[in-house]
Amino acid sequence: MALLDSIHVPADIRKLSMEELIALAAEIRQRIVDSVSKNGGHLASNLGVAELTIALHYVYDFGPFPTGPDWLLWDVGHQCYPHKMLTGRAGMFPTLRKKGSVGGFPSPLESPYDLFAVGHAGTAISTAVGMARGAELQNRPGNVVAVVGDASIVNGLAFEGLNNAGTLHRQLLIILNDNGMSISKPQGAFGQYLERVRVSTTYGEAKRFAEKLVGRLPSSVGHTVEQVWRHVSEGVKSALWPGQIFENLGIKYMGPLDGHDLPGLIDMLGEIKHVKGPMLLHVKTVKGNGYEIACAEPTKFHSPSAFQVNGCHVEITKGPGKAWTAAYADGMIALAKKDPRVVALTAAMPDGTGLSKFEKEIPGRFFDTGICESHLAAMAAGMAKTGLRPFAAIYSTFMQRAFDQVWQEIALNHLPVVFCMDRAGFVGDDGAVHHGFMDQAFLRPLPGMVLMAPSDEAELNRALRLALSLETVSALRYPRDNVPMQNFEETIDPTLRVEATAPWQVGRSRVLREGSDATVIVYGALAENVMRAAEEVASDGIAVEVIDARFCKPLDGPMLARVLRSGHPVLTVEDHSLQNGFGAAVVEHAVSQRLPTGRLTLLGIPDRLIAHATRKQQLAEVGLDAAGIARSIRDAMAPSKRQSPVVVSVTPKSPPLAKAT
Repeated sequence: MALLDSIHVPADIRKLSMEELIALAAEIRQRIVDSVSKNGGHLASNLGVAELTIALHYVYDFGPFPTGPDWLLWDVGHQCYPHKMLTGRAGMFPTLRKKGSVGGFPSPLESPYDLFAVGHAGTAISTAVGMARGAELQNRPGNVVAVVGDASIVNGLAFEGLNNAGTLHRQLLIILNDNGMSISKPQGAFGQYLERVRVSTTYGEAKRFAEKLVGRLPSSVGHTVEQVWRHVSEGVKSALWPGQIFENLGIKYMGPLDGHDLPGLIDMLGEIKHVKGPMLLHVKTVKGNGYEIACAEPTKFHSPSAFQVNGCHVEITKGPGKAWTAAYADGMIALAKKDPRVVALTAAMPDGTGLSKFEKEIPGRFFDTGICESHLAAMAAGMAKTGLRPFAAIYSTFMQRAFDQVWQEIALNHLPVVFCMDRAGFVGDDGAVHHGFMDQAFLRPLPGMVLMAPSDEAELNRALRLALSLETVSALRYPRDNVPMQNFEETIDPTLRVEATAPWQVGRSRVLREGSDATVIVYGALAENVMRAAEEVASDGIAVEVIDARFCKPLDGPMLARVLRSGHPVLTVEDHSLQNGFGAAVVEHAVSQRLPTGRLTLLGIPDRLIAHATRKQQLAEVGLDAAGIARSIRDAMAPSKRQSPVVVSVTPKSPPLAKAT
């Protein structure tokens, strides 16, 4: 039996010899590769923390929360696979990220060994400080450890946490897992600072070099040579010693340490376990360690889909069709080539947002800030102030991190920044931590904000062109999915085609299908599902009008007045929370204009967490697939619904998240 299959609780690893622990690390890596190659997931970052995770569980007693004496917190939850394997979930990894199985991020609903559900960077230091203070106030013994990796140390919240951690008067260990990478290449001065430490000579070697340099100075310098040497040597020490910045914050520093030296890690952790104060252990690891292909291309293998290894080549499985991300990249390149004011921004996601292609074609107008969405938004405000037109590509789930800057620096100052929100709606296998279900809810109240959602690739390009022409802040959203195989104007009735292909006008929708029995107003990429649903109910003799809303703010008032006064059922469909989303905006408009809402039904994401599964499964679960929308249309046509108030979609409860056994 494999060593890994004999590990049911972390205490089991303390029964193993050092040779067996090293073998266990190799088994963990192999299972990660096997699982990710089959199911997709985060590969390189997890391969890099195998020894570190084993050492942590060997030295500390991270039992089930809250009874476990020690507490372990993960920053950037996608590096938690080895931790999950050592806490009773190794047997579930063949179905990693599948519905009902083990997820790709920590989750207390999945296991009591996971303290927080976390998928955003920069949080662990602050939450660890909070837990340390809580333990101190309750006279609770035990250790608190936070593991920070993939350059999340550069996130603004991480710096705020460090600033406050230095005031603690009890144990707190921060592990800086320095793998020389963010999700993509590291960005910013602090990342370069750590990189200099990583590749530089030792302080002693630098000192000898400085002595030779000073010795070559002309004798006429006289007694100032000693002064020059003192300043040079002190400067070299300060530049090459990474602990200076942490020590100045009141945090003891140890390292850098080889993060793949398992005996050394265990010895060091054992030595510092009982230090009464905040400490940072700087550990150097290799992202993708143990798997040559992942080491060679850590960005490509940060979070690949399923892949096959054929000799020295790896083929990443790609489904048919063109992704919205690729369509966005092509649209941005075309836009930038026509207008020199256009600049493209991303926060550590050049591949995930498609902008790596933009960078290759127009490198001088591409900017990656690293995992710093708040800074990105504020920087975009500054660029727009100078006359540039920034297009900031940010996952919908990460837009939440920049809300204050979107309001204060951009909307309040009437600046024409465009936010292009990838991964809007359900994201599939990454689950609740990454669903983009609230962007319209928090952006809609901002004065001057224009909110858009294209339904196909041609519409995406029209939205980008409109956004470029605006003198105010705007945002458009699109999912982690493929664009429709054909643009709708290629298949809709010719009488609708001219209007459907016209340039966008703010607050104006388009008709995709005519019908007199019911109207479905769809906001965004679910238009394809709505069109299929309309085809399905047509076999029942129900003629459905389909309207592509295009805008959540401002709404198409004349269109809404027409359909709500028609007397037939009207349904709104969106891949967004029903709370303060597109449907809610329609209801607010109807009430303000005294329009009837008696036959209005809202379909969207319900007020509960949706677990990891495929995007199609998630849409089906909440009735947003074609079949579910068709059911809702038929239900709305029922005589009992003729005088009912606004109906919000009701869907069955999600199945429980997988529990480790």
